[in-house]
Amino acid sequence: MTPFSLPDRFDDVFLDAVEARLRALPRRRITGDARRAAVVVPLCHLGTRPAVLFTKRTETVGTHKGQVSFPGGRVDPDDIDAVATALRELHEEVGIAPEGVRVLGAFHDVMAITGVAVTPVVGYVGSLDIGALQLSRDEIDEAFALSLDELVDPAHRQPQTLGTRVAPLFSAGPHPVWGLTAWILDEVLREGLGFPLAPLMSRAQALMDDG
Repeated sequence: MTPFSLPDRFDDVFLDAVEARLRALPRRRITGDARRAAVVVPLCHLGTRPAVLFTKRTETVGTHKGQVSFPGGRVDPDDIDAVATALRELHEEVGIAPEGVRVLGAFHDVMAITGVAVTPVVGYVGSLDIGALQLSRDEIDEAFALSLDELVDPAHRQPQTLGTRVAPLFSAGPHPVWGLTAWILDEVLREGLGFPLAPLMSRAQALMDDG
């Protein structure tokens, strides 16, 4: 059971609070000459349930083949900022136009394993019919959404050891959400949406605590 209350909907009151939280967030920023990219963390409604939209990349894309990701990609020279990059990529990959997105704010920069500095942009894209999305078949195999209650359920939010770090893995959906996408998602749920999720522990830590 979730030990805190989730919103029934992404209404204006909740979205206003997220926007204010992101505006006040002391963002971690990556500076320097790293290659840049941006992604959208798309809050949505799946039927009547508040949810988050994900994509599964094809096996033919250049990087992160077959992995679950947020819509996004590299910064183009014509993009005025990370928000413009994220919205352009969202439109190109799943067909959601920029005017259909309420941008709530930018989040912490993160470094991908490929050496690309990624800026997540949190946005609300409204009610979705997943089957009606216009996917870019060269890049995206599938789109799916997971509801908030699925994402915060401890049975589906598990620790995964990546090198020396304990990272989250979300297992509620048709494909596991792991790696950089899961790291961004976990931080957005906690710091952007304000959900007091329990800290992740490695299996070794859990065994020590149980003992």
